[in-house]
Amino acid sequence: MVSVSKIGKYIKATRLFSLPCSLFPAAAGYLFVEEKSNSLAILFFVFITVALLHVASNLLNTYYDFKYKIDDADHCYDETLVKEILHEDEVLNAAWLCLAFSMLFFGSGVFITKSAHLIPYVLFFKAIFIGFNYSTGFKFKHNCLGEFFTYITFGPSIATFVYSCLSDGKFSWELIVASSPLGIAITSILYANNVRDSGHDLKCGVRTVANQLGLQNSLNLYSLLLLMPYVQVTGFAILYQHLELTLIWVLVPVTLYCAYNPRRSGVMDGVGGLFDKTLINFHLFASFYLGLLYYITG
Repeated sequence: MVSVSKIGKYIKATRLFSLPCSLFPAAAGYLFVEEKSNSLAILFFVFITVALLHVASNLLNTYYDFKYKIDDADHCYDETLVKEILHEDEVLNAAWLCLAFSMLFFGSGVFITKSAHLIPYVLFFKAIFIGFNYSTGFKFKHNCLGEFFTYITFGPSIATFVYSCLSDGKFSWELIVASSPLGIAITSILYANNVRDSGHDLKCGVRTVANQLGLQNSLNLYSLLLLMPYVQVTGFAILYQHLELTLIWVLVPVTLYCAYNPRRSGVMDGVGGLFDKTLINFHLFASFYLGLLYYITG
């Protein structure tokens, strides 16, 4: 069971700092809704559903990384189980509870709108499938597929899920293109984490793109992932005649600093702080980009 007396520890275990990775794409999906005033009634339920799915995936990742001995006393990013802040069954039960509540909020949204559509259902259960099989089951994380499923989930899928829920089951190719840069930017965060942990992951039998490429090639790909969103935004701006979006390039100096800082005084220097720099770069990029999307859709 989930202990109420440990609520603070549960909140810390959920890694709430990572929620912008799902809420930014969700916000992008909302911005593309044509009748925004008519969708406010279920906006709360949809956003909470997305957040709960994300939190449940975080908890499952914590549990199975500890179970498979990827996280240990010498190397861990999440100390929840390693330092016995919570017990294994507590973390797992919290994950199931979050999944249950996500179904409850999703079902409540469907009930309020009095309509059910295929796209939201497919994307909702796809998210559960990927969240569970990321660290166990098919073990996407262990087989060089973490970046692919992160991009799919935290880019087009979340944005489309929100848009479809609030637009009577509709689908938008324009939104798919618009949300892709966010997906790539979020993927760069995971990739930075994998570059940092590449040696440890390899010892634990976890095959990631980073430890399969080697450090130098991994840093080259990392730089590409940081710069690719700018190219995608430019392509989107030209394709849909929203040239205002090219203002995103004012952030390129910050991104270039993150991309090339690890090479400043040797390949290994700076890799330890790669994750934090990438996280800051993502927040700057996503916030500015959403502001531009708000301008062109408002």
